[in-house]
Amino acid sequence: MTARSGLHTDLNILARLGRDLAGTSDARTAARIILDAADKLMGWDACYLILYDPELDEEPRPLLTIDTIGGERVIQPDAAPTRPSDNMLKAIREGGFLSQYDRYFEIEPSLSFGDHSKRTLSQLFVPVVSGFRTIGVLSIQSYQRNYYTKEQLELLRDLSSHCAGALERIWAQDALSEFSGRLSVLHSALSEINASLDLERVCQVVYETVTQVMPCDDFVIDGYDPQRNEIVPIYAVEYPNRRVFTNRYVADHGMAGEIVRTLKPLLFNNTREMDGSGIKFELYGSAVQEDPTQSIIAVPMILHKAIYGMVSAQSYREDAYDHDDLYLLEVLSSHAAIAIENARLFDSIQKLAITDPLTGILNRRRFFELAEREFAKAEMTDTPFSVIMLDVDDFKQFNDRHGHKVGDGVLIRVAESCMGSLRSGDILGRMGGEEFAVALPNTRLTDALEIADRLRISIQDAVLPEITDLQSDLHGITVSVGVAEYTSSCKTLDALIDRADKAMYASKHSGRNQVRVWRRD
Repeated sequence: MTARSGLHTDLNILARLGRDLAGTSDARTAARIILDAADKLMGWDACYLILYDPELDEEPRPLLTIDTIGGERVIQPDAAPTRPSDNMLKAIREGGFLSQYDRYFEIEPSLSFGDHSKRTLSQLFVPVVSGFRTIGVLSIQSYQRNYYTKEQLELLRDLSSHCAGALERIWAQDALSEFSGRLSVLHSALSEINASLDLERVCQVVYETVTQVMPCDDFVIDGYDPQRNEIVPIYAVEYPNRRVFTNRYVADHGMAGEIVRTLKPLLFNNTREMDGSGIKFELYGSAVQEDPTQSIIAVPMILHKAIYGMVSAQSYREDAYDHDDLYLLEVLSSHAAIAIENARLFDSIQKLAITDPLTGILNRRRFFELAEREFAKAEMTDTPFSVIMLDVDDFKQFNDRHGHKVGDGVLIRVAESCMGSLRSGDILGRMGGEEFAVALPNTRLTDALEIADRLRISIQDAVLPEITDLQSDLHGITVSVGVAEYTSSCKTLDALIDRADKAMYASKHSGRNQVRVWRRD
C-alpha cells in the first residue's frame, strides 16, 4: 500500500490523470488509470470501479476489481454482483461515505471477492456522477484499521469527478455509435479541456466544440456566486463570433437564474416555448434591442452536487436542438465545470505564490523578479527608471496600543492607497514588515517625485475606522518616502533600491511624513 502524498504531488497526479484519461477510449484501461491514481494518492489493499445507473436499474457492470492476496495484487475477473450492494446504494444516496471497522466480520459471499480469510477494515465509497447521471461507484479499501480519513474521502470525491467525464465519454462512445462523428469532435475537445489550466482557453474550446457538434449562433458560459446569489458572466459569444462582455446580475431571473434555482436543463425550440416558460430572460449584446433567438439549449454545470453555473447554445432558427444535443452539451458542461474549477484553483495557487497574503500586492520575491526585468531594460536601452521606498511612520505604536489587528489594517490601507494612486505599468510590492517598494519603468526623477508625493498624501488622507472608533491619541497613517533614479553608476537593482532606502531613512530622520531624493552627499 503506497504512502499518502503531499499537496503538490496530489495536484500533479490529478493533472496527469486528466491527460491519461483523455488519451484512452477503453473503459477497463480508464478504470486501471483511475485506480492507480487512487493508489498513489491514498493507497489501497482492495478496490473496485463498478458501472451502475440507478435510473436504469440494470445489473452492475464491474470494470475492474482488485484484491491483495498473499501480498500480491490480483485482478478478480469473476467479481460480478447481480445486484448493487448496500454500500453501493448508500454511496449513491449519500454522495459517498467512510466506514471503519474494528474486527473481521462475515459478509454475503455473492457480494464479496478476493481473500475471504481477511476483511477490509477501512473503506471509502463514492459515486461516479457525470452531470445529473450516476454512472457507477468507486471504492478503495484497506486491511488496516482507521486507515482513511474524511479528508481522503473528499480527495476520492475529487478523483471521482475527474474520472466521471472520462467514463461517461467512453460509455457514450460505445452506446451512441450512430453519431460517432460528433462524438469524435467531442473526444478531441475533451482532451484539450482536461489538460488545460487556462480559463479563457477552456471556455474557447467548449465554444468551438459546440459550434462543431450542434447549431450555435450565440453561446454563453455563466458562473454562479452562492455568497451573493449572483450570476457571474464568464464567457459569451454573439453571432458572428463576437465576444460580448456583460455584468453580474442577481440570480432571481434570467435563464441562468432559472437553472441555478431548478438544477435542470432547458430546451426550447421556438419563441412560444420560451414565452410560455415564464422566464424573464437576461438579454445581452445586440439582443437588447431585438433578440433573433428561436431555439435555446442550456445545461447546469455541477461539481460535487454544487451548482457552478450554466452552459448555453442558442440558434436563430426553430427546432434546432434535440435530446442528443442536450446529452452532448451535458457531457461538455460536466468537463467544463471540472476544468474551470481546476483553472481557478491553479490561478489561486499562482497568485498565492507571488502575492503577499495580508495586503494582496506582490510579495518581495515577485517584486524583484519584475523589477529586475525593468532594470535590465533601462541598463540596455538607457531608458529612465526610478524606485520609491516607503516605510510606515511609528508603526510599532499601532501594534502596541491597539493590537496586531489594527496594525494589519494599517498595512492593508497603505497598500490600497498605493494601488489607487499608481499607473497600470508601475510595480508595487511589500518588502517585509511595514516597508513597501514601487518600481517605476520609463520614469524620470521629476515624475517619480510627483508620484511619491501623491502616494504620501493619499496614505495621509486614508481613514482607518478601527482607530477612529477608539478615540485614539495616535496620529493618522503617514509614511516616510525615499526616491532614487537609475544612473549608469548604479550597477544592480539592489544598489538602486539601497539608494532609495537611504533617502527614505533621511525622511524619517528629518521629521517623517515627507519625500526625500537620494543624492551622493
